[in-house]
Amino acid sequence: MKRILILFLSASLTAPAAAQYLFDAAQADRLTAAWRAGDERAVEAVAQAQTQAEELLAMTPATVADKTVLPPSGDARDYMTLSPYWWPDPSTADGLPYARRDGERNPEVYDCPERESADRLGKAARTLGLLYRVTGEERYAAKCAELLRAWFLDPERGMNPNLTYAQLIRGRKSIRGTGIIDGRRLGYALCSARLIEASPAWRAEDRAELKAWAGAFLYWLEHSVNGRKEFAAANNHGLWYDAIRIMAASAAGERERVREIAERSLAPRFARQVAADGSLPEELARTLSLHYTTFALEALSVARNVALESGYDLWTLPEVQRALAFVAPYYEHPDAWPHRQIKPFERGRGAALLYEAGQASGRTEWVEAARRIGCRDGVPQDVRMICFLVN
Repeated sequence: MKRILILFLSASLTAPAAAQYLFDAAQADRLTAAWRAGDERAVEAVAQAQTQAEELLAMTPATVADKTVLPPSGDARDYMTLSPYWWPDPSTADGLPYARRDGERNPEVYDCPERESADRLGKAARTLGLLYRVTGEERYAAKCAELLRAWFLDPERGMNPNLTYAQLIRGRKSIRGTGIIDGRRLGYALCSARLIEASPAWRAEDRAELKAWAGAFLYWLEHSVNGRKEFAAANNHGLWYDAIRIMAASAAGERERVREIAERSLAPRFARQVAADGSLPEELARTLSLHYTTFALEALSVARNVALESGYDLWTLPEVQRALAFVAPYYEHPDAWPHRQIKPFERGRGAALLYEAGQASGRTEWVEAARRIGCRDGVPQDVRMICFLVN
């Protein structure tokens, strides 16, 4: 961590940028005002989140070093997971070579605890941060700060700022870029720190160190072999690569880089992926095609909400509008989806996208569709709070 601070401390000590989140800040303001005014829907949504938060407040902070199997580096502080859709060959003694079964998760992925631990971290930080933002209760900020310090800043067990060993395939030694998509969970946690900046629990040294960590992570994303490979991805992986870079740049306080990545990389990348009818052909080829189409749009949602601080709104792009218009009818009626979807689709994810995009672009038909669907099925607690008007 000392080396990171030397490299990035000068950027860390600049004046803080305006707060920006993983959701539209106007929606957060709407929720806060409604909750304080006693709106029944807002009060219920926040109360449900507070009930869940009792478990979060009792969480033992996880670290990336909480593992028994070390990565190839031998360093427990290097993040390591297994690629989810690769399975052993049952006809061989050692299971090699592994073969891909798209959409079918190999339970061996749970042998590496980082994936689930990072997922819990991201969701907990978002929920606790938003609860602090709305209610002002310090206990939420204090717990969020404790979780962030343990994962990123602990001098002995904190995560090294790289994803070199993310989504490994057993039996293979080649460097892969696809594991970078795991970084979205880290990005959620990094950006959630912005929600608790007003709390004394999140100290000036915490802010400086986390900005330094995010800066080092962004450098690794853009200069590593893994990152260069993922930059070339022509499907949702490429979109998430840019979204993760945007989250890292924002957490590092690099506002101009946020806009640059959104406008010069993510926007043209998405335009190349969208067909004339608004579909995403790379995602339609998957066995979970409605899920992956939505997953691609969720990358845009995250990137868009973070990039708003730079004055750039991805929802206004015609290609994005076309893609949302293509998929919107199927969020209400997923059984009518004419492509492969081997598992049930969680409709609330579609509702959350339609609600956000409809509010942002004045498409009242999307907002009404979101109300008919409801933002409960398959969405995390912080999104349920944000979508309190359509639950």
